[in-house]
Amino acid sequence: MPVVLRKLGDAVIVDLDGRLALGGPVDEFRARWMEALASGAKTIVVNLARVTMIDSSGIGTMIRCHSAVSAAGGKLKIVGANHTVREAFRVTRLDKVFEFHENESIALGLSGVSASAGS
Repeated sequence: MPVVLRKLGDAVIVDLDGRLALGGPVDEFRARWMEALASGAKTIVVNLARVTMIDSSGIGTMIRCHSAVSAAGGKLKIVGANHTVREAFRVTRLDKVFEFHENESIALGLSGVSASAGS
């Protein structure tokens, strides 16, 4: 699973691709978010738009990431999770713990587009 870090101010965006599952993918993700946290990131945005599935090991490392980021006084935000991935969080009742956003701009408060009432 390729894991790419992108820095934007004091935030780091972690782009994942493929399956976030036991073994190499989870180990690589863990190493990269720990690297981001060690670099001083206060906000970590995990982009799951290209993740096709997540297993219990993937969920576990997301929990560890959330705990570590929170302990450091930061925020963990998740963007782009598809239905299958969101369902894994819902079934484990973690959808109430994690902060999900539609896209990176919204997660980072960069939308710049004012909401309209619409009709």
